[in-house]
Amino acid sequence: MVYPRRLILIGYWDGPQNDSSWPRPEDFVDNNWDSEERDLVVSYLKTGLIARAYMGYSRCRVCGKENGDLELSDGVFVWPDGLAHYVEMHDVRPPTRFVQHVLDMMDGIEGAERDELWWRQYSSAPQEPRSPW
Repeated sequence: MVYPRRLILIGYWDGPQNDSSWPRPEDFVDNNWDSEERDLVVSYLKTGLIARAYMGYSRCRVCGKENGDLELSDGVFVWPDGLAHYVEMHDVRPPTRFVQHVLDMMDGIEGAERDELWWRQYSSAPQEPRSPW
């Protein structure tokens, strides 16, 4: 899979090390958000691919908890690994564009047909030659 050269950043907040041009997590709190949808988003956020690692932990802007040192991505969006904490613990609901992206990705995976043929060929075929190194 070829990833885009530009990822959409989400989940960085105003705070001590950022200027005030970043959003505040408190502005995204939705206590009435459907818990099933929220849990899907949390799960998705926790399972991104590691895009970058940093040398120190970020702190939650709401409760002060150490909150991760990685950036995760799905090839379209990129977010700090602590974003799942905000969603799960503080009811921070990301913008609709991101939530819909997550739901579309999950629906696409759940509804996809499974091609078992490629994997089954390895049960009866000779093994691929092993490299001597």
